[in-house]
Amino acid sequence: MNIRILHFVILAYTLLAAASSEAASSSTPTQDNAPSHINTLYAGYDLYTLRPKAAAPFSLNGFVVGYSIDFKIPGNHPLYLGTGIDARFTFRNKTFHDTATYDEVKAKVATSFINFNIPLNLSYRLPVTEAFLITPQFGLDLRMQALGKRTTTVTYPSVTSEPVSHAGNFTPGSVNLFSKSALGNQALRRFQAGWHAALKLQYDQFVLGISYGTDFAKLRNELGSSNLLVNLGYVF
Repeated sequence: MNIRILHFVILAYTLLAAASSEAASSSTPTQDNAPSHINTLYAGYDLYTLRPKAAAPFSLNGFVVGYSIDFKIPGNHPLYLGTGIDARFTFRNKTFHDTATYDEVKAKVATSFINFNIPLNLSYRLPVTEAFLITPQFGLDLRMQALGKRTTTVTYPSVTSEPVSHAGNFTPGSVNLFSKSALGNQALRRFQAGWHAALKLQYDQFVLGISYGTDFAKLRNELGSSNLLVNLGYVF
């Protein structure tokens, strides 16, 4: 885990715990009437970053749509245990130039992923006012990759007759990134597992959430990933 992110999470939880203690002795709402379960529909932005061990990380942009349900843990503490499911769609288009001819030979590489995620969350709902709540959350994720595709298109200047199959390290066509027959030991795994930390700001029935997490069961031994999610949800 990134050390700065770990420090931020610890600091956030410390401040929220202190705020909770103060709120319990003030006139703000108590948890006596806390709902037994909470449903949320949400949609938002996903920054999906792939992190090769021996190369610079690169990111795919996309969006996420999902549903979550949280159940109150019995007791006097505002703790909730939750799960749900979401679908994430991310993509990246990058144009590379042949180093020998620079602008003459171009390779456009389009990469896209579709994956489904099932979280297991522990949340702490802190009411600030009757309408405004702050909820830190920590959880684990199970991920199933439904699609991973890379399509390469090589463009030559009209004056050349060189076949496109000789464009440096780029091979035209599409490849399934999870196909062992096409990629051998470079194929990605369809199943990953990871963790995430999130903070939710709820006003009335609308909630703004931000979440960051990484995988410990990776796409490949030398290829990890992380997700930064920002979403807007409706609570019912």
